[in-house]
Amino acid sequence: MRQGRPHMTLSDPSAMAPSFHPPGVVPPGAVSHASVGSSSAVPAAPAPYVRRREDALLCAPSRRNQPHLHPDKINGALWFGIDPEVHAFIRATWQGNYWGSWASWNFVPPEKKDQWWHAFIQHYYWDDQFHDEIYLKWMKQTQVTVCCRISQNRRDNRQPSYMSDAHWATMVEKYSTEQAKRKSAKAERSRKSAPVGKKMHKHGAGPRCFLNIAYNMASLDEPPSYTALARKTHTGKDGSFVDERTEELMLEVEEAVEEMLQDGSPLGDSQTDSTAGSNAKRHLLNQEYIKRGKIKKGTIYGLGSVQYKNSSPSVPIHVSLQRNLDVDMRMSGFETTISEFKEEITGVKEDFSALKAEIYAFKTKVTGGMSASQATLNTILQTLQSHAFTPASTAQPSQPQALSQPQGQPQAPIQSQHQPQAQAQSTAPPQHLTINNPSELDRWCQELGM
Repeated sequence: MRQGRPHMTLSDPSAMAPSFHPPGVVPPGAVSHASVGSSSAVPAAPAPYVRRREDALLCAPSRRNQPHLHPDKINGALWFGIDPEVHAFIRATWQGNYWGSWASWNFVPPEKKDQWWHAFIQHYYWDDQFHDEIYLKWMKQTQVTVCCRISQNRRDNRQPSYMSDAHWATMVEKYSTEQAKRKSAKAERSRKSAPVGKKMHKHGAGPRCFLNIAYNMASLDEPPSYTALARKTHTGKDGSFVDERTEELMLEVEEAVEEMLQDGSPLGDSQTDSTAGSNAKRHLLNQEYIKRGKIKKGTIYGLGSVQYKNSSPSVPIHVSLQRNLDVDMRMSGFETTISEFKEEITGVKEDFSALKAEIYAFKTKVTGGMSASQATLNTILQTLQSHAFTPASTAQPSQPQALSQPQGQPQAPIQSQHQPQAQAQSTAPPQHLTINNPSELDRWCQELGM
């Protein structure tokens, strides 16, 4: 999909069926015949074949099995500048299908660019939200590699293997003219130019991409600050700066941030209150670097390809960096707040567990005391019942001695008429004791020693 044209997928019904518009409304791309006396609107022309083929490739289910592209490299995804295999595939694609005497990207025919882009679509998968950014990075990487490879081969007078003899002869002849030589000399002076009083920009990163260096410097999912990246990429093996402008800019930013944190300015206080210490300082360093490192072209000096990460084609670089930094600062504040809330929740859980333990201990103690009291009361009642029924059930009525019985003769047993009743009472089950006189209860308690 080309930059600037709307994205359309086959899942959208409007992409396949003709659109309907009310009378008098002219759809985009249509030609109105109102000027010739007609009140009807001409429907929009169908999408060209290249456009429909591109949409079909983007919606192909097989793409989900291809390597994924993501700026944050989630779940092992790949990204431009960090993973060399992406650039290697781009270079192999255009070198394997060049077939022309094209000295740069501007001379490549549109149909050939579409073929290279469609090959890239079939080899990788990405979410729709990154489509415009990925197309922009793919186009820029293809443009850079084409220009660099062709220019290097032309300077060395070495014919590349992907170009035929006829095409190479045509290119050499074209760039041997005086006009082409003057243009090349002007471009060389522009590349080596520097601001007044300063030297040409240099870095010590070598052939490595700044994005790859920043990714390797990241620790615990925290990217390095812009000043740390500038120090890493613009110093030699002995630690000295190879670019004086980067050194001046970095020292100026670090000094401003230190004064901001020491003086307790509102900006420094708000940042340190909302984020952790090191994270807050990194945000302040990046913010000051963006503010002080902006150049006339709208880019940030000394950041290289890092500044193009998560950038939008329609938004300036410094605006996109500031917006991403604000989002990162808010997310860091949310993470700190969530961590503090989790700690508070953990403390509340511990207090609640201790309270439950205390309630359980108190309940056990109360239950044990009530059980002991109930057992004591049952013992008292059983003792009282045994003392109350024992005299009444075992006592025998006293028999009067017979006065008329002569001495010396055995006394015949006298059977009382109340004896069967006494025996019946002794064998009857004990009944519950009902005490109507409180004095009797006191007497029994004294006898039991209570």
